[in-house]
Amino acid sequence: MNVWQAAEVSRSGVLIFAFAIVLLLVAGPAQAAKPKPKLAVSKVNNPPRTATAGERLTATGRVANRGRRSGKGRVRLYLNDRRQRAGALAIGSKRVRVRARRSTRFSTSVTIPTIGRLEAGDYALIACIRERGGSKGAVRCRSARSKVIVSAPNAPPATPPDPPAGPGPPTFTAGARTLGDPLLPQIGNGGYDALNYDIELDFDPGANRFDSAVTTITARATQNLSEFSLDFQDLAVQEVLVDGAQAEFSQVEATPDLSDDADVTQPMKLVVTPPAGIPDGRRFLVEVDYSGSQPQVFTDPDTSQEGWIPACYDSGTPVVRTCDSFFVVGEPMGSQAWFPSNNYPSDKATFDTAITVPTGDTAFGVGELVDEEPSDNGDGTTTWAWSEDDPTATYLVTASNGDFDYSENVVVESLTGRRLPIYNAIDPSATPTQEANLATRLGRTEEMMNFLAARYGPYPFDSNGALVDRAPNVGYALEVQGKSHYASLNTSESTILHEISHQWFGNSATLQQWSDIWFNEGWAQWSEWLWNSTPASTAPEPPPEQQFDSEYANPDNDWSIAPAVLDNDPANLFVTFPTYTRGAMTLEGYREIVGSGRFYNLARSLQSQFAYGNVSTREFIDAAKDMSGLSGAKLALLEDYFQQWLYGEQKPTITPDSFN
Repeated sequence: MNVWQAAEVSRSGVLIFAFAIVLLLVAGPAQAAKPKPKLAVSKVNNPPRTATAGERLTATGRVANRGRRSGKGRVRLYLNDRRQRAGALAIGSKRVRVRARRSTRFSTSVTIPTIGRLEAGDYALIACIRERGGSKGAVRCRSARSKVIVSAPNAPPATPPDPPAGPGPPTFTAGARTLGDPLLPQIGNGGYDALNYDIELDFDPGANRFDSAVTTITARATQNLSEFSLDFQDLAVQEVLVDGAQAEFSQVEATPDLSDDADVTQPMKLVVTPPAGIPDGRRFLVEVDYSGSQPQVFTDPDTSQEGWIPACYDSGTPVVRTCDSFFVVGEPMGSQAWFPSNNYPSDKATFDTAITVPTGDTAFGVGELVDEEPSDNGDGTTTWAWSEDDPTATYLVTASNGDFDYSENVVVESLTGRRLPIYNAIDPSATPTQEANLATRLGRTEEMMNFLAARYGPYPFDSNGALVDRAPNVGYALEVQGKSHYASLNTSESTILHEISHQWFGNSATLQQWSDIWFNEGWAQWSEWLWNSTPASTAPEPPPEQQFDSEYANPDNDWSIAPAVLDNDPANLFVTFPTYTRGAMTLEGYREIVGSGRFYNLARSLQSQFAYGNVSTREFIDAAKDMSGLSGAKLALLEDYFQQWLYGEQKPTITPDSFN
């Protein structure tokens, strides 16, 4: 982050059996003016002839769309007792997206219920989907032609031997609702590791509303889970499925209170109780179906805003208010405004994001475009699908969208010869002067990337880009992974360099906990100092060693806030001197102590050791000491140097001169 200073069909009626009464809920209001999807399960492939209760098997088939608009929905799978005794039992589900007048295949793993939930016997495998997608429209079902014969597991011997002594059945407990961050204990959740997020948003910008939204999380249990939580604000949740089965859920405020200030947003939790315990080590799938208006604009303890922010500005005479886009940023908590997650930097995951918006609008997600261009749905909407296969912290993702001048370009990385796509989106209200300045500054992206790669190692991701918006109520830039966000059309060259440098320090190698924020910002600030001290800069400044001396001698600097502690107050996260300036000074002092060669070796080593992961302050110190070439008393002095500069609450007395 850079804070600106100053400036269908059923096969027969028999297949729509008694359980359809439960499924056929009232459809939403018709929208006669727009073409609609018309989804139906067109085929269910035959299951295995026999199965054992508790066994997992793969269910496959096809969904057709006879409508004139692309549709997306959830195929629900059931076993129905052909003797009509037990009714239908849900065994799984699969999200699908089908283009107009097309069909698509579905495939998903399902679990045969255990004896007790069903009896041994003959069952039909049924697949159903709502005609309009989501939760709208009549339910259209189809059955596989062949039945599946479900049998009980082999019974134990009539007189089993006494079992050997050993532990009893596993105990399942609730995952923690915090990861214990010293600044923000309200976020993060224990008991599982998120692996991938698949986010689908159908967004109406005029109403600032998700007409439908589904986030599907692939996770792995790290304990025997009876309950787990997700960080998510108060958008209306319609349903939560765990491995295709309905789960109980509740939406509650996180604890403790974040602030005594009523204007500060209190984080919330979505607490999920799966229908059965999830064993330690098992992968599981969580699908959250939600919708609603006015996704949260977070007010942080320092009064800054994040989350789903309408970008509005006043112009003209008489004054006209324009709100033409949504600036979606998440540091440190705002991502939970629009999708449920384990919203903590140490639980990185891959991301797939599909955002449907009115045709003509641009929608950004992290990663690269899935297809060569967004999908025109033929109904006045377009879906932008993005995929990021590098592990990503939740605070670095986005769904920014609106009226932008969108462009794509390619840059070449000198170190590797890679050709990397560049995605840019610029607010069209830019004046000719602003357009020219931005074209020049963003046009130096390739140069800046190669400047940093020569020092820190190859660029860590597969694309880069920028979104430049007119959002005067934001007041900062953020290093969204691969697509830095700038809230001003007057964004400077230095700010662009700052955010690009974060792709190495902050995005690839990411802080472990929020009190390690100096690591992200110290490296970015130092990178600014370095760039601006070279002939490449159009805004020359003194070199880093002079910056160090000047700041060390400045009597106005407040040394009482330790960068790696921040007084345990989240309002201090982005205070300029301790987080940015003193963080950069710590790095510059180390460079002067060990020399530029060892300094850049450390930078590249950090990128290698912690790439796509997390680094704590202690781990940084240990790595810096290992790479220093110092020993004995001077190595001990270097430890004291870091303790004073990162943990001390007064002006450090150990400087580079102390090592002469």
